[in-house]
Formats: sequence, structure tokens, C-alpha cells
Amino acid sequence: MSNLKLLVSYNLLPLGALFLLFISIMVSWGNIIDYNVYKSGFQVKVKILEAPTNCENISSRGGFCTLEYKGKKYIVRAGKKFCYLVSGQDTVTMITDKNSTKLLFPDEFTYFEFFSGFILMAFALIIIKTKFIPLSKINGNG
Repeated sequence: MSNLKLLVSYNLLPLGALFLLFISIMVSWGNIIDYNVYKSGFQVKVKILEAPTNCENISSRGGFCTLEYKGKKYIVRAGKKFCYLVSGQDTVTMITDKNSTKLLFPDEFTYFEFFSGFILMAFALIIIKTKFIPLSKINGNG
């Protein structure tokens, strides 16, 4: 069996952890952006262009709305939690930063979501560190 096949076959769990590490980095990056908007942001009134009409049939992952602030359009997921803020309304209060990077609902940011990406990252790194088997050990040279 070739060295690459041996290395992959003995290290499937660390390879999965590498994939988890990649995902956790993306999640953490998005959470850092949300955190910065939440911490350095301020409340603004935003015009609602499109919003769900009925909040009862919306899942927690659905219910997108189109908002406009300073001539720029934002598509924001209201979900079941924030649907009532945009449904049937002309404006809504949101949080943004000085660069208008992103719009957040006032209670949208949670510290659990912020730390979840870092927890996944630590879990992935622990698996990679403890379960990775180098090729020298597979071949019996070390």
C-alpha cells in the first residue's frame, strides 16, 4: 500500500477534525464580525422593503427580509424569533457599525454563539493533536 493511502487510512479521525477545524474557523470569523458590530455598533432605523407576511409558518432558519439602510440593501434572516419585528412594519430598529458592515437585530447576538466556533476549534485541534499518527509510526520506523 502506498504511503499516502496508509497515512490517510490510519488518520481518518484527524482528517475529519481538519474539516471541522476549517468549518470552525469560518464560524468564528462570522461571529467575530457580529461581535464587533454588537460592541461598537449603534441603533438605527432601517426601512423594510420585503418581509414575511405570516410569522406562524416560518421555521427558525427561514423568514428572510430585505432591509435598506443608507441606500444599501441587506438580506437578513429574521426567523421565527424576530419575524414579528418586521412583519407588517415599515421600519425596524437594528444595530450596525460605522461602516454599515452588517445589520443585527438588537437581541440577535449571544455569547454562546460567539464562543461556539472557538469551542469547535479547540475540539478539532485536540483530536488532531492526540489522534494523528505520523507515517514513521505507521511504517514502524519510530
